[in-house]
Amino acid sequence: MNKRLSRFAVGVVSGAIVLSACSNFAGEATTTTTSAATTTTAAPPQATTTTTTATVGGSEVSIENFVFGPSDLAVSVGDTIVWTNDETAVGHTATSDDGLWDSKVLSPGETFEFTFTEAGTFTYFCTIHPSMQASVTVTG
Repeated sequence: MNKRLSRFAVGVVSGAIVLSACSNFAGEATTTTTSAATTTTAAPPQATTTTTTATVGGSEVSIENFVFGPSDLAVSVGDTIVWTNDETAVGHTATSDDGLWDSKVLSPGETFEFTFTEAGTFTYFCTIHPSMQASVTVTG
């Protein structure tokens, strides 16, 4: 092979390697496993709003990207919900509209839990970011 063709081949191979490294552009989360640890890289935030409902015996709510997830939760009397601030640098609260509970400011990584002792639908929000709203429906 001559030098010009050799350089072209190297350029094509290098370009293919770079493109394959960037192929996860669609927004999926990726997991990389090494012999020592597993690392998960979250997908970039999308400009969409979703409402999810979960029904379980005890529940967790993630606070991330300025959203409570799930935003509507169904539990039973006696169930405990644990809110976790999964942000990397922003504090949030989980505060009921009627004053039944208030987490105070949760720094990234902190949790708050509340056990529901009565049936009803309870709405809540973040006092720092009032546009963050969600609800819990508690059944008998």
